Parts: sequence; C-alpha cells; structure tokens
Amino acid sequence: MQHYYPVAPARATFSFSFLRLVMLLAGLVALSACGIRLPGNSDSPTELAEAVTEFRVVPASRAFISVPSAMLVMERDLGGAIEQRITLPNPTSLAGENTIFLRAQSGSLARGTRFVLTEQIMQFGGAPSPFAEIAEGDLTATSDSFGDITYATMRPGGDLVCVLAFRRTQTASRALPRGTDALDIMMRNCVSGSVERALAPIGASAFGLGLPD
Repeated sequence: MQHYYPVAPARATFSFSFLRLVMLLAGLVALSACGIRLPGNSDSPTELAEAVTEFRVVPASRAFISVPSAMLVMERDLGGAIEQRITLPNPTSLAGENTIFLRAQSGSLARGTRFVLTEQIMQFGGAPSPFAEIAEGDLTATSDSFGDITYATMRPGGDLVCVLAFRRTQTASRALPRGTDALDIMMRNCVSGSVERALAPIGASAFGLGLPD
C-alpha cells in the first residue's frame, strides 16, 4: 500500500525562513537609509544613491564655485549630499579629463576638519589618473584667504604639471547651498606652466559669488 505524508510542516518551515529573510533585508535597508555602516563595510553612506542617481547637465550659474573656464557643469542630488563635476579645458595630450569634483554635504555626512586622504578620495570615487598611487607623503599645502589647499604634483615631462588638489570651505568663509554644512573639493588639473596656474581654478577667486542659484 502506498503511503502519502502531509507536506504542511515543510511549507511552514519554508514560510518561516522566507519571513526571516525578508526581515533581515528590511533591517539592512533601514541601516543604509540611516547612513549606518555595517561592520567591515567601508563604503560611503550614500553608496546606494550614488549607484542609482545619474549626473545631469546644469547651467554654469548653478556651479558651487566660480570657474569662468568651465566647459561643462553636471550635478546630482544624493539626498544628504549634492555632487557636482566641473569639466575644465585640457590643452595637454595627457589621458583623462581636467575636472573639479565638488560635494556639498549636510548633517553627519560632512566630515570633520582634519584632512584624511583616503576619506577624501573615497567620497569622490577614487583618485583620477595619473594619481592612482597617491599617498600621504606626496602631499604639500598652501593657503589663501579661504583656507588651505592640500595637493600633490606630478610632472609628466617638459613644462607639463599635474595637480591633485583638495580643499574644504565652510559657511564661515563661503555661502554654501541651502541645508549643507561643508563643501569638499577635489581637482585634477594638468596644464603647461606652473603649479600656481594648475591650482588657480580652486583659488580664492573661485569663492566670490555667494549662494548658488
């Protein structure tokens, strides 16, 4: 005689396991939404937004800083942070674009005043060419009326000079976009001439327009 056994317990076990999985995923989403990093996770708190939010072209008047030589300004809103990329002319034959990366941040996303190279590079998605191997020991600094500029230099040959420069402005020295606490800047600029010329796009003259539109 053939026997048939009930399958309800197996279904119950499957349902319970599925419910636990749903609850776990919901918890992970909640932690991500709060900007909480899980142990061993070094990703940005805005990682999810960065993965799904594309840049869009905006008028040059929306740029956080004044860059008369800007060829293109792009922007994306990540929720707690607003990112812009300003493309600069590249009169050299070197690979890659001359770009100013800007990140206006609010609340806990704004980092402290101490400069940490790895954190700065991470929030902009990595160091651009030719600075992939940049280290703390490569850095030097200069200052102007708006604070410090920390930078590294590379000389590919001839009179060419490349800089990878970082700076931060705060509301005390620069009118930031509404609702943000700090503006972090990273610039890759390769030019013919001096280091001063390469740094000029994020110099003091870039911070004279006040609040962006």
